[in-house]
Amino acid sequence: MKSYNLINGNFISLEQDFTNVKSISIQDGKIVAINNPIKNVENRDLNGSYVIPGFIDAHFHIKNYGKRLQQLNFKGVDSLEKIAYMVENKIKQINHGDWILGFGWDQNLFSDKQFPQQNFLNKISPNNPIYFTRIDGHSAWVNDAAIKFTEFEINDFKNINGGDIINNCIVIDNAMNPFKNHLPKESVQQVKDWIKIAIKEIISKGITGVHDAWQDTTTIQAIKELIQENQFPIRCYGMAAGNDKNLLEKFFKNGHYADEYYSIRSVKAFIDGALGSRGAALHEPYCDDKNNCGLILITKEEFNELVQNCYKYNFQLNTHAIGDRGNHFVLNAYGKVLKFNNNRRWRIEHAQMVSDSDLIQFKNHSILPSMQPSHCTSDMKWLPERLGDHRLKLISRWQSFVDLGLKIPGGSDCPIEEGNPLFEFYAAVTRQTHDNWPKEGWQPQEKLNHCNALKMFTTWAAYGGFQENHRGKIAIGYDADLTVLSNDILSSNGQEILDIKIINTIINGKIY
Repeated sequence: MKSYNLINGNFISLEQDFTNVKSISIQDGKIVAINNPIKNVENRDLNGSYVIPGFIDAHFHIKNYGKRLQQLNFKGVDSLEKIAYMVENKIKQINHGDWILGFGWDQNLFSDKQFPQQNFLNKISPNNPIYFTRIDGHSAWVNDAAIKFTEFEINDFKNINGGDIINNCIVIDNAMNPFKNHLPKESVQQVKDWIKIAIKEIISKGITGVHDAWQDTTTIQAIKELIQENQFPIRCYGMAAGNDKNLLEKFFKNGHYADEYYSIRSVKAFIDGALGSRGAALHEPYCDDKNNCGLILITKEEFNELVQNCYKYNFQLNTHAIGDRGNHFVLNAYGKVLKFNNNRRWRIEHAQMVSDSDLIQFKNHSILPSMQPSHCTSDMKWLPERLGDHRLKLISRWQSFVDLGLKIPGGSDCPIEEGNPLFEFYAAVTRQTHDNWPKEGWQPQEKLNHCNALKMFTTWAAYGGFQENHRGKIAIGYDADLTVLSNDILSSNGQEILDIKIINTIINGKIY
């Protein structure tokens, strides 16, 4: 592997011992020297660019990112008329009876902010089954042709625990499950192709590693094959699918899996849905749906069994919880086995709405809030109507967690969000949209300073994957995973952050 020195750059090491770095030397994929260039190797002149520890996205969906780049993309589409046009064009390109898949729609962008009616897709596509996942991934918009495959009656969907159906065409959370056995099957080769598409985009955004938040057997096999074929150049921390008992039994029996690029020592679970589809579990009803407090997607018995197994076999448990009741549910279950002061690093993924009384439970049980700043800025315009002003302070409590001394692994939840770490950093320090709304930031008491925001996507993300001793900082002996930026991320503000360009992504010493 090639050796070289990086010189004439501005290095942000995030390491107290190296606050005045002038050069770093890389050999065999490692940082081997700082301010002491290796002789007789190439010097790579950075021309004043800024070098940070490589961005790590601590909540990503790598397969889905590549897959959705090949589906109908409704992200940002603000009218049903535009959706109709896209679907009609797609029908012209496919065969009678083929499934039409899409994602990213959001009723909050429509003029009436209402879920679509049953007849809309039926008129456009009476013969092709449709399955369109909402932007949050916690509901799907289907037509009658798709429902026929399930052999369910409409009322059957309402009787599914942890599920619901709205307008006879919007299936919520567990009500999505009956469709999944009928969607086109994913082969290992397809998944490999989707992952390769995703990797190109990931590297272009300056990301050196991802925590992949839900890996089934096919995805795990696909990644292992890509590594064998030398086609998986990024770091990946995998979370095994918590609903696959056969998969978990294999890992619990064999223990943690780890190699240079890929490790699996965690399990992903779901407790509730999302605020956008009113599936997040709340203590009080939704203000715009007075009879609805959201959904709990798994029984206490099932979840407690998973908690006990993860604890017994020393696997990190990372559980999706968004609503205040959902977070309370998980904290209680975690706390019964974790007790106090542990190094298990169990995580709550999203931790989007946390009550005052539950904040301290994160600290008491050493639980990590794994958070995605752009979820806050994506949702904030419609949250007052959904939650009421009295609950807005409970949303995305980044500074409150930092004040408790907690590390926050930061991610994007891509492809739900864009998967751009600069966008996430911007959201963390401004709590604003990209056009600077609101002026002082939304619930500005929870904004982070620049250094802590950067740690979310470097040192704290590495810590969230038990990798803080070799990733997340610029230090001797650490992996040469680096991101080269056009400007200083720590002194840039507002639009200046969004204007920063990715010059290079360096992974295991290889420069992209």
